[in-house]
Amino acid sequence: MTPYTVLHLALAGAFCVLALLHFVTWMAVRTQRVQLWLASSFLGFAVLSLTTGLTSDEASSMISDTRPWLLLGVLPSVPLPYTLLRAAWSLLDVPLTLWRRVMLGVALVLGGVRVLDVSWSLFRLPATGMTAETLSQTTAGLSLPLFWLLATCVTGLWAVEAVRLLRRRGAMAVAVLGAALVALALLGRELAIDLGWLPGPSLFVLVGLPFLMLASASLAILTARSLRGADLGTGIHRYRRLLQLGRGGMGEVWLAVRTGRAGFHRLVVLKRMLEDEQEDLTVQVQRFIGEARTSARLHHPNIVSVHDLGQIDGAWFIVMEYLSGVSVFELFRRVAQGGRLPLEVIVEIGQQALRGLAYAHEHGVIHRDISADNLFVSFDGVVKVVDFGIAHRSGEAQERTAPRAAAPVDTRLTQAGLVIGKAAYMPPERLEGADATVSGDLFALGCVLHELLFGELPDVATHGNALPSLERRDAPAAYQLLRGVLETALHPQAEQRFADARAFLLGLEQVRHALPAVELATWLRENFADRWARERALLELSDPTPEEVEALRTGELPKSPAAAAETTRLVAPRAAPGPVAEQETQLKPRGQQR
Repeated sequence: MTPYTVLHLALAGAFCVLALLHFVTWMAVRTQRVQLWLASSFLGFAVLSLTTGLTSDEASSMISDTRPWLLLGVLPSVPLPYTLLRAAWSLLDVPLTLWRRVMLGVALVLGGVRVLDVSWSLFRLPATGMTAETLSQTTAGLSLPLFWLLATCVTGLWAVEAVRLLRRRGAMAVAVLGAALVALALLGRELAIDLGWLPGPSLFVLVGLPFLMLASASLAILTARSLRGADLGTGIHRYRRLLQLGRGGMGEVWLAVRTGRAGFHRLVVLKRMLEDEQEDLTVQVQRFIGEARTSARLHHPNIVSVHDLGQIDGAWFIVMEYLSGVSVFELFRRVAQGGRLPLEVIVEIGQQALRGLAYAHEHGVIHRDISADNLFVSFDGVVKVVDFGIAHRSGEAQERTAPRAAAPVDTRLTQAGLVIGKAAYMPPERLEGADATVSGDLFALGCVLHELLFGELPDVATHGNALPSLERRDAPAAYQLLRGVLETALHPQAEQRFADARAFLLGLEQVRHALPAVELATWLRENFADRWARERALLELSDPTPEEVEALRTGELPKSPAAAAETTRLVAPRAAPGPVAEQETQLKPRGQQR
């Protein structure tokens, strides 16, 4: 065999080994598909190297019919551009947006057209004497331009994406950009040879070498991060992502598991920041880090716990405790649809939330985003205040505000701009541009209790502090007391409301004495029996995998005898949403409304 053939066969062997290594890594981790895209790409380059070497002018005499080998060498034109693009986007950690999906579709179509054109050409050509060089000449009309268009577009997109994310993705973007530039230089040489501008042998298969360099560089980057406490599979120390719970304009939320030695694992929630092009990146990072620092300093049973803060490829993430239960917004939806909550449940939710707020206020933190979405009731009967993303800390200047003539009180979205927060839960003075205060948090909680009681938000601007009439024959005295407490909490004038969370709590305590005792955990488990059964099944998994979590989410409980018996006893006949907590699934787009 000639050195040319030996070179290509050696490259084919190297690419096969790399493909196997990355595929085994993907099978072991199964949380980052970048390993799968790398393995598939290396496999495509291995096929190209093998067929190019065997069908060259020097080596084709050893094969009686080269057409099957030539066809095999063309088949990677379909999957290779797809996997190369997916690998680059995964390494750069960017979402698969609509225009990227369109690019993938175009690449698949162009690759398919090239395969059909070459197949038709091979069908018409003789079985002997066909080489890679002669095939290029016979398919120069349509297939060859498509091939060069595909190759140039893929490497060009690599370069464009890397330059765009150079500042945010750091070393990984530099590695992608370097590989793209080397690949473009090699492609330029091959095109010049095909056009007759340069002499020399075709070395197109060497275009795979920059990709090999990229894989090695990315592995080195991930290894360096692992030495600083980052896991090679996910880039996040000891955290393995299982299921994406939600995604919004500013971030995405994952159910994850923290792993350790001797089979240790614990479910957690990862909140990962995504850049919003409509807002300054520095402001976003400061707000995100501020949320983590604020929440981490607040240690209270009624406030969600934050365990960790980190960064990977320029994207910040927060690790929070996993909450098993339902959001208060889901309870509100039941009331809005004609249901009714026991007064003792409403009061218990309010009291626990006030204990959390009182602790936060005493530590100089104003939440500024209290709403039904940001209160969570666990199956242990504990109410948690979540999402301190726009919280204000004492000693820091608040955002500049300006008076607003009219506020979009029909929206439930958190807004950033002249007035930050949810307009539907803001007191009148806040809508007019005043700074956020403790009274604003208490007013917002009054709005939540109003929702749970009447199934709608209060219209303070129109009706003042007059509440709608509602007969509660189950506890008329307690209902009247609760109405009085809410009238105080929702008073249009701040000086007429409760002075602090402790005063609000004492007001609800009087209502509580007029009501029967309630075990919130028991009530929640009985009314959400199906979800409670799925949560039990999730928490009992010894080593949860994405497939097992997704199976629970779609309604397929484990088939073990113990789980089946538990399911028969606990699950109600109605369908239920998944087992995952909802404390962060409804991400509020910020900066979309003013």
